[in-house]
Amino acid sequence: MQRFRDVSDSTVRKIDRTMMGMAGFDTLEELEIRFMREAEKILPGDCLCWNNWAPDLSHLLNFRLNHSYVETFENLLGVFDEVVAHHPIIAAGQFVATSEEVKRLSDFESYHRFKENPLFREVYRHLDSNHQLAYTPCVLQDRRIVLTWNRRALDFTERDREVLHLTGLRLGAISRRIAQREKLEKNWRALCGFVDARITAGPASYLGAQDVQLLEKLLKSGTRSGIAREMGIRRDSVDKRLGSIRERLGLENHHQLLSALAELKNPAAQIGG
Repeated sequence: MQRFRDVSDSTVRKIDRTMMGMAGFDTLEELEIRFMREAEKILPGDCLCWNNWAPDLSHLLNFRLNHSYVETFENLLGVFDEVVAHHPIIAAGQFVATSEEVKRLSDFESYHRFKENPLFREVYRHLDSNHQLAYTPCVLQDRRIVLTWNRRALDFTERDREVLHLTGLRLGAISRRIAQREKLEKNWRALCGFVDARITAGPASYLGAQDVQLLEKLLKSGTRSGIAREMGIRRDSVDKRLGSIRERLGLENHHQLLSALAELKNPAAQIGG
């Protein structure tokens, strides 16, 4: 793998096997729990943390740590909020850049200088942690996932940086798929509820990929003829698929489906996403 020259083929296979075991999870919480349990097997570091930040990085929503650091850091969360702006990566205005590249704390501030930093004095020294890598594997609609790995002794190598980046790419792909499934399921249940609260139309997983596309485009006020052209399929194919969806929802005609979708758009929402 050209992009990750310092990562051996065996390490790539190990990462892929580990991440494939998480691909079938239904919720991001399930993924978080398993990832934090498995991450120590493939990632370099001592204190591992999955942070959920607001998408605009205005505040930390919640976090999950590997077991040995949970109690320690929870006691420091209040003071962490007060001094996090002193983080060298944040202070350098490079936090957003972690979306695309793994950032190393020591690239912005020497260890000697960092020991004088309020973040070190108030937080890091309690964690016995001197070096950190940070990376954002993905930004979802409701959160920005930021992975941080702290190390006690030696700084992180280029290989360590590549291992985190590769793992993050895999994690990001899984996280986005789970978030899309969750959104689809939520909107499908809402649509069923608007039609009839007693309806048992089955889970959203019963919808095919084109069904999801059709509903998304109808939510955007597309016409059936326009949707057919945009998707490159026949108009009667669009009508047939919409007929199947209406049947599951117990609707009699296209007007009733449009009325239900209009309810779903208020507040605005999309199927799939």
